[in-house]
Amino acid sequence: MKGSTEALKELVQEVRDAYAPDPRTAVFEVDVEVHGDRVAFVGFTSEPAAAEELHRRAAGLTEWTEVADRVQLLPEAHPDELVHAVVSAAVAPMLGGPRIQSTQVSQSVLGSRLIVFRREGRWLQCKGPDGYIGWIHAGYVALMDEAGARAWEMGADGDVWISLGAEVVGDDGEIMARLPWNARITRLGSGLARLPDGRTGHVRGEVIPLGARAIGFPTDPTAICATAPRWLGVPYLWGGITMGGVDCSGFVQAVHRMHGHHLPRDSDQQSRVGEPVDPGENFQNLLPGDLLFYAEQPGRCTHVTMSVGGSQIIHASLGNAGVGRNDMAGRRSYERELRRIFLWARRVLP
Repeated sequence: MKGSTEALKELVQEVRDAYAPDPRTAVFEVDVEVHGDRVAFVGFTSEPAAAEELHRRAAGLTEWTEVADRVQLLPEAHPDELVHAVVSAAVAPMLGGPRIQSTQVSQSVLGSRLIVFRREGRWLQCKGPDGYIGWIHAGYVALMDEAGARAWEMGADGDVWISLGAEVVGDDGEIMARLPWNARITRLGSGLARLPDGRTGHVRGEVIPLGARAIGFPTDPTAICATAPRWLGVPYLWGGITMGGVDCSGFVQAVHRMHGHHLPRDSDQQSRVGEPVDPGENFQNLLPGDLLFYAEQPGRCTHVTMSVGGSQIIHASLGNAGVGRNDMAGRRSYERELRRIFLWARRVLP
């Protein structure tokens, strides 16, 4: 007796819910094709455990005369295609789809290492170092084999340096690359720097060696709160993570990343990190570095701010047209709105 198509779709959904529930960090694009008494599972997934579970469940579908598992485990590439990449542009937009008209969901800065899942024309579906997945145009990256990507990450033939807003210039003085915060370069001798695409130039501006970052930017809440105001006045940009434009969670993530503390990309993901904190009636219990979360739309966390001590917060928002300060106990209409949509606070650092 032939099985139910609805039951097959429910099976796929159960596997998705168990192994790849968040499409921002895992690909699970699987459809069911039914032809008479034959069924095929087709699509892609980035999660080996999901592929294994789907294959196991498919093997138990004895009510069908033929069951085919055609789900491709990512990365998907021909043997001569490279699946490792390093961002070679100052900032690489990560889009929701392989089209220039698609919404920017995040960004990746120069020197970041990526895994290429699949290709559509000149577009690459990539997973970034924070686990976030998006489509990046091939023009923004340098493709490498695994050994080359690892060598870049470790600073082979040089030292890894981190940008705090620097430039790489050629011998003629022309700018080759403008480096946002957290961009990585390889520092060579004689003041030269190597970019991921192999070009070399002279560094101009503020950079620090990766090995010394913990000294100037320790993983300490007070230090993080001292760094955050350097972003004041940066304009708001959906999906942004740099001083060219930043959104709320991108701001929090970028500041923490400079201090060697890695947070997820989006506010709802960040809202599950750390431990809950009772902020107090007037937010007086909050310590520097505590994160506050808000629901601008019912049912889902959509905004994050950072306390710099008590009710005083700093955040990137449309309400401030960028990175600005507010008082959660303040009288401004925007501050009253923040209190109205406040959800909870969490302590993400000890």
